[in-house]
Amino acid sequence: MTDQRVVELFDEFMELTKDFIIRHGLRYEDYAAVTQYLIRVSEAGEWPLWMDNFLEATVDTTSYGDGPWTPSAIEGPYYKPGAPLLSRQPYTLPMRPDETGDKMLFRATVHNPAGEPLSAAVVDVWHATDKGLYSFIDAGMPEDFILRARVPVDENGSTEFRSIRPAPYEIPKDGPTGDLLNSVLGRHTWRPAHLHFRITAEGYKPLVTQLYFDGDPYLDSDCAEGVKQGLIIPLGKTEADGESWTLGQFAFVLQPQ
Repeated sequence: MTDQRVVELFDEFMELTKDFIIRHGLRYEDYAAVTQYLIRVSEAGEWPLWMDNFLEATVDTTSYGDGPWTPSAIEGPYYKPGAPLLSRQPYTLPMRPDETGDKMLFRATVHNPAGEPLSAAVVDVWHATDKGLYSFIDAGMPEDFILRARVPVDENGSTEFRSIRPAPYEIPKDGPTGDLLNSVLGRHTWRPAHLHFRITAEGYKPLVTQLYFDGDPYLDSDCAEGVKQGLIIPLGKTEADGESWTLGQFAFVLQPQ
């Protein structure tokens, strides 16, 4: 059965594309170059990467909406559902025995816009290693939930978990997406260090967002254009188990359904 909205969106998209071709006087050689590039992206299996890098940030601005709640951010292509739900405190993200990196303790609260704690919320978190690598994704990383977990909150909507501080990383730069950024557009392929979150609670819209670290050199030039000012946090220091830990903190506010 025909979806009228899809028909209208497709027709408008095609009209905009045709108008673009006419306004810029594109020729058959331009058309052939674009066609071959699109084929390269497909053959490299980079459509998810390409879409996330160039379009997801714009879609994000129209999807979650602005209000008295935490801003959303791009999910990216590296999310994996089914991460383990942690049950033993102190909550610690799964790591390899030889995991390197600065110890990081992250504290969070989850509330609604009225300031009421959401004690049934679950914080799904994932992030890169201190080398900028993701489990399930990068060569040499396990096909397992490394630095990925779901963390419960208490009756006050509070939780904390232990992990390591992630590093900035480059998206794949040897394929057509990286080639377009580097060689054609003259941009870099780096993303600032960040933590990914997907926070859920019954009666509220799932919040998909990222937190970035103040002082990161790529905050103003994120290749995926995903950074929002309200999602940049300072990092401090704290003590735990007689050791020094990097400390991050954030108060998440969910949007009612």
